[in-house]
Amino acid sequence: MPLPTLSFELIYAAAAAACVALAAAGALALASRRARALQFALHEISVQVGAVAGQLTALRTENGAQGATLLALAARLDGLQRDLTSDARHAAPAAGGAAGSAFELAIRLARAGGSVEELMSACQVTRHEAELALRLHGPQSRGATTRLAAVR
Repeated sequence: MPLPTLSFELIYAAAAAACVALAAAGALALASRRARALQFALHEISVQVGAVAGQLTALRTENGAQGATLLALAARLDGLQRDLTSDARHAAPAAGGAAGSAFELAIRLARAGGSVEELMSACQVTRHEAELALRLHGPQSRGATTRLAAVR
């Protein structure tokens, strides 16, 4: 049986179809390779994002703990400052110190007839200290001192 003769146009069309098929297969292979590369890159990025998210969570936890520590330290510092102010006001005044002059001023105001509120605001003393200064050095105490001196 004789082989059929193929025309040049038919061979050319078959060759063109084969080239198109090879080009399509190459394009699909390239697209598949790129898709896998992109998938791998996305996986690597998601792993890195997960690691960064874990670090961020750890930093937030540490920051929260440090914030709580700072708040506790600030409260303790405020308490110590109040204690120091209170202790300094009640400590024995140094010669010519500010605390001594405040009490001296309170005594002078008491002798001049100042009120408890005036002594408290002008001399920065407590109510009890102002009342004591008035009892000891106020105008009504002068008569008692004179009577006491007369009894002796």
